[in-house]
Amino acid sequence: MEAGQEDRESLGGGLKPGDAHYRAYVGPPEDYDLIAAMTFNLLTTLGLRQHHALLDIGCGSLRIGRLFIPYLNRGKYFGIEPNEWLVEEGIKRELGEALLKIKHPTFFFSDLPETIAQAKVSFDFAVAQSIFSHCGLDLIKSWLSSISRSLAEDGALVATFLPGEEDAPNKGWVYPECVNYRPATIRQLAAEAGLRFELLDWKHPRQTWALFAAPRFDSGWFKNKHLTWNAGLTKTLGKNKGETTASPTPIPSANFSHAEGHVYDQDGLRSIHSHEFMDDPAFRRAYERGVRAAGNDYRWHWRVHIGLWAAACAARLTGDFVECGVNRGFLSSAIMDYLNWDSLGKHFYLLDTFRGLDERFVSPADRASGALEKNEKSLASGFYIQGMEEVRANFSQWRNLSLIEGSIPETLPQVRAEKIAYLHLDMNCSAPEMAAVQFFWERLIPGAFVLLDDYAYCGYLSQKLAMDQFADEKSVKIVSLPTGQGLLIKPLETR
Repeated sequence: MEAGQEDRESLGGGLKPGDAHYRAYVGPPEDYDLIAAMTFNLLTTLGLRQHHALLDIGCGSLRIGRLFIPYLNRGKYFGIEPNEWLVEEGIKRELGEALLKIKHPTFFFSDLPETIAQAKVSFDFAVAQSIFSHCGLDLIKSWLSSISRSLAEDGALVATFLPGEEDAPNKGWVYPECVNYRPATIRQLAAEAGLRFELLDWKHPRQTWALFAAPRFDSGWFKNKHLTWNAGLTKTLGKNKGETTASPTPIPSANFSHAEGHVYDQDGLRSIHSHEFMDDPAFRRAYERGVRAAGNDYRWHWRVHIGLWAAACAARLTGDFVECGVNRGFLSSAIMDYLNWDSLGKHFYLLDTFRGLDERFVSPADRASGALEKNEKSLASGFYIQGMEEVRANFSQWRNLSLIEGSIPETLPQVRAEKIAYLHLDMNCSAPEMAAVQFFWERLIPGAFVLLDDYAYCGYLSQKLAMDQFADEKSVKIVSLPTGQGLLIKPLETR
């Protein structure tokens, strides 16, 4: 037997997908290396780095694991696979025992979505290559639900599926046969799991790549553009240099890139209505100032637009500004830039623990909605600030403000304002928000603006219910906004 033929047979050449060979069992053997390279490049383009935690669903014979395990730091690769023999063959023929000891990957031998929780890790990325193409809708739903619970708030799953005009009726696992689903159906399942669904322009020999993003995952830098390593590298280099990670803001032109008919699809809001405010130089400058404060662009343009509008209206009234739930200061920094803050003669009170939620003030309803789990993820991912040093540095350019560190309601008496024209509540927890609105209600002047960041946001129902009850007691109305916010203007006459 010639050496070339022997190598070809050892690599599964000539076998069919599903045959009992470590390469053939997971798909066409001739595509084994292609799938690995394609997946590795996709994830690293989207932002995967060596310090991230990666979940490989259906890791099989380490077709892609053989690239990710050496790349990631020790203990950062997690694989789920029901066929233990596949993993053993992958280690033996592709990875090697020495690298296994150095990198210490973790494997779970199971086909149950619930197994993910055993890792007790907040994953930055997850990948399911050619998994959903072999799952009934019931199983896809379970996988998305389990993955969502274990993703960081700025994490994402990338997965392939086979688009079709109708949904396959199958349930459970389907292998080696394949099943097709309508993209609209997959989008709905993603939404039910609290994930944002986007089709990706990333070539696959047979299937379609899709992104299932957690709420704070940034995909705006390739929105309506080709997903390329060039753009990914630009974003990464900007972040490494401490610059904004936002995509370069387009220069307004005669065709107005955000005019009526252009699709706005960010932060859970999709609209073809005009959003030309994004081309306004004052807005762009203020938004970029918010991005610098946060250290990331979360694509909150329309939410920030609402905040700037409310603040600009409130600036004409008598009274100071208060924000409860500042974190790194995205919205408040944008507002202060937009209004040329020190010229107004007003004072801005900025309250936060600057360390995430205080468990003492988390209500049973918030706990049931997963507030503590979300808090842990936000702290672990760095989305929540921990400490005051960066925050003080961010706000050092302005004079007329007070940073108040500690838990609400304990810190509320430190707000000395007798009249308040603008109140922003963004604490991701109902009890402190209720304490704040009740404490400040009598100080809010008639016509004052109360902006509720989480009022209609998916996953924060306990806050909406509590605020609705308060509004009923005061005989006032809250408008629910498609941005996820709520807006209340204090009437001229209130109880």
